[in-house]
Amino acid sequence: MDLDVINSSKLERFRTQIDKQADEEIAALTAKIREKKNAAGKAKAEFAAREALAQVRAEQNSAAAKYKKEFSRCDFETTKSVRAHRNELIEGFFEEIRAELAEFTKSAKYDGYLERSIKSAEDALGKGCVILAAVRDVDRVKALTKNEVCADNSIILGGICAMDKNKGLFADLSIDAALADEREKFSDKAELRL
Repeated sequence: MDLDVINSSKLERFRTQIDKQADEEIAALTAKIREKKNAAGKAKAEFAAREALAQVRAEQNSAAAKYKKEFSRCDFETTKSVRAHRNELIEGFFEEIRAELAEFTKSAKYDGYLERSIKSAEDALGKGCVILAAVRDVDRVKALTKNEVCADNSIILGGICAMDKNKGLFADLSIDAALADEREKFSDKAELRL
């Protein structure tokens, strides 16, 4: 037997064994790489899913905040519009009343109103009180009382005010004050609040 043939045969088996072992190691390493790659892919996919979910939640929160802000703005605009319309109606209503009161001050019934107002002023402040009247009503009031009568430019619609200079007392019985009081009470009514 030839030594070369024997050595060649041994060498061939040795190569085959080394190739087999190398192939097994390559297969094992390839499997590990694939596992790591799959694990990295899964981690990457999970990370991407978490990122996408976080982005969806952020967009959802942003949309909810925008909706809430827009709803609040619309609610404010509606309330503002309703209040403005309500004020227009109230102002119109009181303008009509003001016009009716102006007509009343031109009627004969107005003298009776002035007499009752003068009596109320005298009951509250005494017989010697000074009566203040609208400029156009001074002569009318002088005809109804013996008290001193002075013109008061702050009385526009009509009626009187009275004052006792000695006691420092003042009574506003003017139609202007009564209308202003009614206007204030009217706006304070619970039915008119939003």
